[in-house]
Amino acid sequence: MSKKQKTAARSRFYTDVGTRGWRQTGYDTFGFYSPGFRLWIGSQLPAKKKAILSVGCGSGELEKHLSELRHRVVGLDLSHQMLKRASRHGLDLLVQADACSLPFGATQFDVLMLMESIGYLEPEKVFAEARRVLRKRGRLMITTYATPIDAHARYRKWGMNEIIIRLADAGFRIDEQRYLEVKRSRVREVVSEDRSGLIYVSSTAIP
Repeated sequence: MSKKQKTAARSRFYTDVGTRGWRQTGYDTFGFYSPGFRLWIGSQLPAKKKAILSVGCGSGELEKHLSELRHRVVGLDLSHQMLKRASRHGLDLLVQADACSLPFGATQFDVLMLMESIGYLEPEKVFAEARRVLRKRGRLMITTYATPIDAHARYRKWGMNEIIIRLADAGFRIDEQRYLEVKRSRVREVVSEDRSGLIYVSSTAIP
């Protein structure tokens, strides 16, 4: 399948989710399913208000929570239908765009998040764009599905080492790397990928 065909198939999938909702498609995300995950991500951020870009924001449950913590959150997604669903959660800073070509000037954000979305994207291009739009010492936070998770067929699972190598090549310093077990009400760190649901990496743009 060509790159164009893969993009079209991914777009159809998210249009379907945006129209029918996660539960009706047989898939969901931890951001949608787990209030505990939303609380955990919020706890990784400083209490001081930050400008956050969430790439692949989907239906916006996590972004709503972060907005309630008084951060300025911009949600970006390729799917118009997903953004419509996010808007129903009261989010008004929503942008339809390609993650590989972000429609923002340089040094606009303190934090860029790729929550469960990197498996649909091209890391080298996305990381370069993240580096461009982040402010000095800006933070890039990534979660991606670990091996035990039954992800969508078009979702590529990147291992921890693969992510770290690509981040270093793009000009990021790794601050944290964790394997997480996510339940509906809580998140805990585990020792290995085969016991986890999510890989978590936090990095800082090197000045």
